[in-house]
Amino acid sequence: MRERLRQLGIRPRLCARKPTAFRKPSAALLCDNVYMAAVLKLFWGICLLRSGPEAVPTHTWFLATLVAGMLAVGVMVAKLITPALSAMVAVNMAALGLAVTASIAWFALYVRRQEARFPATLGAVLGTGIVIDCMFLVGHELTGGVVRQALFWLCVLWNVVVVGFIFHRALACKLWGGILLSLGASAAAAVVIQAVLGPMLAVAASAVVE
Repeated sequence: MRERLRQLGIRPRLCARKPTAFRKPSAALLCDNVYMAAVLKLFWGICLLRSGPEAVPTHTWFLATLVAGMLAVGVMVAKLITPALSAMVAVNMAALGLAVTASIAWFALYVRRQEARFPATLGAVLGTGIVIDCMFLVGHELTGGVVRQALFWLCVLWNVVVVGFIFHRALACKLWGGILLSLGASAAAAVVIQAVLGPMLAVAASAVVE
């Protein structure tokens, strides 16, 4: 564990205070700037499939910050793709997608009797989602045409694989099983969003066409 913390860039004096996997670190530890930098590094490591969700902080305020960040970035992505979309509809889209994914993750962990891992799993999904969405926003501004479309689908695929990897680590299942669960969560989110916001999305799409 100490070697793991050194790899994350956390100072040795914090090693004794770092909890074991899927446990909540102290508030003082989370406020440490070096630790926060290590958390960002951890999210990037998860995006590269090199680290798991075990070390993600699980304090309520930290998860709430990630939820707010995910909603904000999700709204920006939705507005970028469909400019005619209202801010309220974009927020509802992001919230529904997050709610469906979180519900499926909790249920899967409940079936495996690993509910205690839900906060860390959710934090990993949120953190990596923010990182990938931010990279898409930057890439969207730097590219255009076919490259921009390819970037969008690449980020979608990347997010599915990363979430599947997180499920794989949290549920202690095969990687392909985690990816299938991630695909199912994405499909379920799309169905729910279409069922709830379908008419408003159709109006925004027609406005773009016009």
